[in-house]
Amino acid sequence: MDMKSMNKISYGLYVLTARCGNQFNGCIINTLAQVTTSPNRVSVTVNKGNFTEYMIRTSGRFNVSMIDESADFSLFTHFGFQSGRWGNKFYDYALKKAENGLPIIEKGTCAYISCEVVQTVDLGTHTMFIADVADGEVISDKAPMTYAYYHANVKPKPAAASGGSTGERWVCNICGYIYEGHLPDDFVCPLCKHGAADFTRMDGGAEEKPSDTASADADEKWVCEVCGYVYEGALPEDYVCPVCGVGADQFRRLG
Repeated sequence: MDMKSMNKISYGLYVLTARCGNQFNGCIINTLAQVTTSPNRVSVTVNKGNFTEYMIRTSGRFNVSMIDESADFSLFTHFGFQSGRWGNKFYDYALKKAENGLPIIEKGTCAYISCEVVQTVDLGTHTMFIADVADGEVISDKAPMTYAYYHANVKPKPAAASGGSTGERWVCNICGYIYEGHLPDDFVCPLCKHGAADFTRMDGGAEEKPSDTASADADEKWVCEVCGYVYEGALPEDYVCPVCGVGADQFRRLG
C-alpha cells in the first residue's frame, strides 16, 4: 500500500480543552468530526498519552475551538508543543470560559462547541470520545484553518544561518524548528527556547549534538514531520508519536 495516500485526507485544526477539578488544559487536534445531525453529535480522537485525554475520560466533557486562518504559530507551540502534565498552559494565557465552565480560545479561532461524552471507544493508542453538542457559538467569519494551510502558511520555514549556509540542517527535537547552517553551541531555539543540545543534525553529519530522546548509539534517526519529535533506532510500523499522536507513516528518516 502507498501510505502517502493517507496524506490526501483533509483535516481541520482545533484546540481541544477540558477541565478536571480546578485544573484546565488544552491540546491541538485534527480529529474532530460530526457523526450525526440528529442528535447533533461529534467525535474526537485523542492520544492516550495526552493529559487532555485523561481529563475528558475523567470528567466526560470537553470544548473544541475551531482554529481559523488568522492564527499564528504561537497558538500551536503553546497548546501543541508542551504537556499540561508538567505545566499549566493557562498560567500565562487568557482564560475565557464557556457556559459549561470549560476553557475556550478566542484569539485565532472562528467558533467553538461544548460537548458531553455519551460513548467512549478504546482504539489502542487512542481514545475516541463520541459526544452530544450542548452549546456552540460563532466568533468570527474568518475561514477555518486546514492542515494543508498550516503547513503552507503558518509552520515556519527553515531558517538560514546569518553567516551563510554550510550545507548543514538541524532540527529541534522539541518543536520541529529547522536551522540551516553551522549550529552555534549557544544557539537557543526561537520557538521553544531549548538549547543546541536539543537539536539533531538532519544530514547525518558527524557533529551531532547530544539528544535525550533515545540511546546515543542508535543507528537510525526519524523525525516526525508534524511536530518535529525525533526517534532514534529502527522505527516500528505501529509506532505512534508521543507528542502529537500521528503514526509511523508521518516520520521521515534523517540522513
